[in-house]
Amino acid sequence: MSKYSKNTPTEKKTTSSKKATAKNTTASSKTTKKSAAGKKPAAKKSTTKSATKKTVSKKAATKPATKTTAKKTVTKKVAPKKVVKKKKVVGKSEVDGPLEKYLQAGEISIKVKDLLRKKVKVGASVLELCEAGEAKIAELGGKWAFPLNVSINNIAAHYSAPPEDDLVIKTGDIVKIDCGVHIDGYIADTAFTVSFGTDHGDLIKASEEATKAAIDMIRPGIFTDRIGEEIESIIRSYDYRPIRDLNGHQLEQNLLHGPVTIPNVSGTKGIKLEEGQAFAIETFASSGTGSIHPDEGRCFIFHLVPFQIGLRLDASRKARKVILAKYQDFPFTTRWIAKEITFPTTKVALRDLSNKGQIKRYPALCDVK
Repeated sequence: MSKYSKNTPTEKKTTSSKKATAKNTTASSKTTKKSAAGKKPAAKKSTTKSATKKTVSKKAATKPATKTTAKKTVTKKVAPKKVVKKKKVVGKSEVDGPLEKYLQAGEISIKVKDLLRKKVKVGASVLELCEAGEAKIAELGGKWAFPLNVSINNIAAHYSAPPEDDLVIKTGDIVKIDCGVHIDGYIADTAFTVSFGTDHGDLIKASEEATKAAIDMIRPGIFTDRIGEEIESIIRSYDYRPIRDLNGHQLEQNLLHGPVTIPNVSGTKGIKLEEGQAFAIETFASSGTGSIHPDEGRCFIFHLVPFQIGLRLDASRKARKVILAKYQDFPFTTRWIAKEITFPTTKVALRDLSNKGQIKRYPALCDVK
């Protein structure tokens, strides 16, 4: 969810790595999540150059059969056929529990990332990457948990291409791709980073190793401050800074950002994790300040707020009707609404809805260039 920033020799870079983890007494499910700079409609990636983030029945009636000859007629009794009840076929989403749904969402996100790893290259259109990833999610039977993000260089998170976006990937860029999938509201939030420069290897490693360490640590009974300490320690061992403003977060049904967060730094108040919770681990390594700021000029992701007020503009009423019908629970992007009511109308509507407090804005999150 962010816009391209041209890479210059002095520009800072961020990396991000994400994984979503569902925990049970004897089983744990992991779904890779962001590793560049913090989130989605909740921030997720790091803001200088970033390096990857690393779940009838039927009766058969029979008539008596009759046999006849010239001499006599014999009637045979035929035993009624046994009634066999057919099992009702129930879709997976109706019978599986939360853990299975997290895993289904995770499997889809893995396939989407595999597709995008092949497509992301120098000269690739950010708009085409966003649309290809979102189309693949739908093709595989999932739904969008948030717009696909392609955040470049010092943009840590929240860049999803607007309509008519002409941004392309260039030599030297470090690109964070952030993907969110849900099955019946159970979310896999995951990301990866790809570098098209020659000096980003350790930046990517810092986030990936921090994510893996956090995944290995997370279990019922552990406190979040211990995880944050380990994440920061690993990232700083590579001489980078963790982005302190971005956190991992709890995942709940139809709720992308639950109440419990996983810090990327030490010194926070610890919260004890419990069995049955699911989390997105989002580590962000940055060569910049380790702090982000919103770029209000590049805001293409929004979320509907619960309450409604009267609207005077016809464009705003049309846009809200689309949002209520299709995107009530999860974040949406300008591009999706523009496909329903045209781009010019969408721009007017989203500005008005934002000014009236009907939608929450999620601008691109950036570290220093």
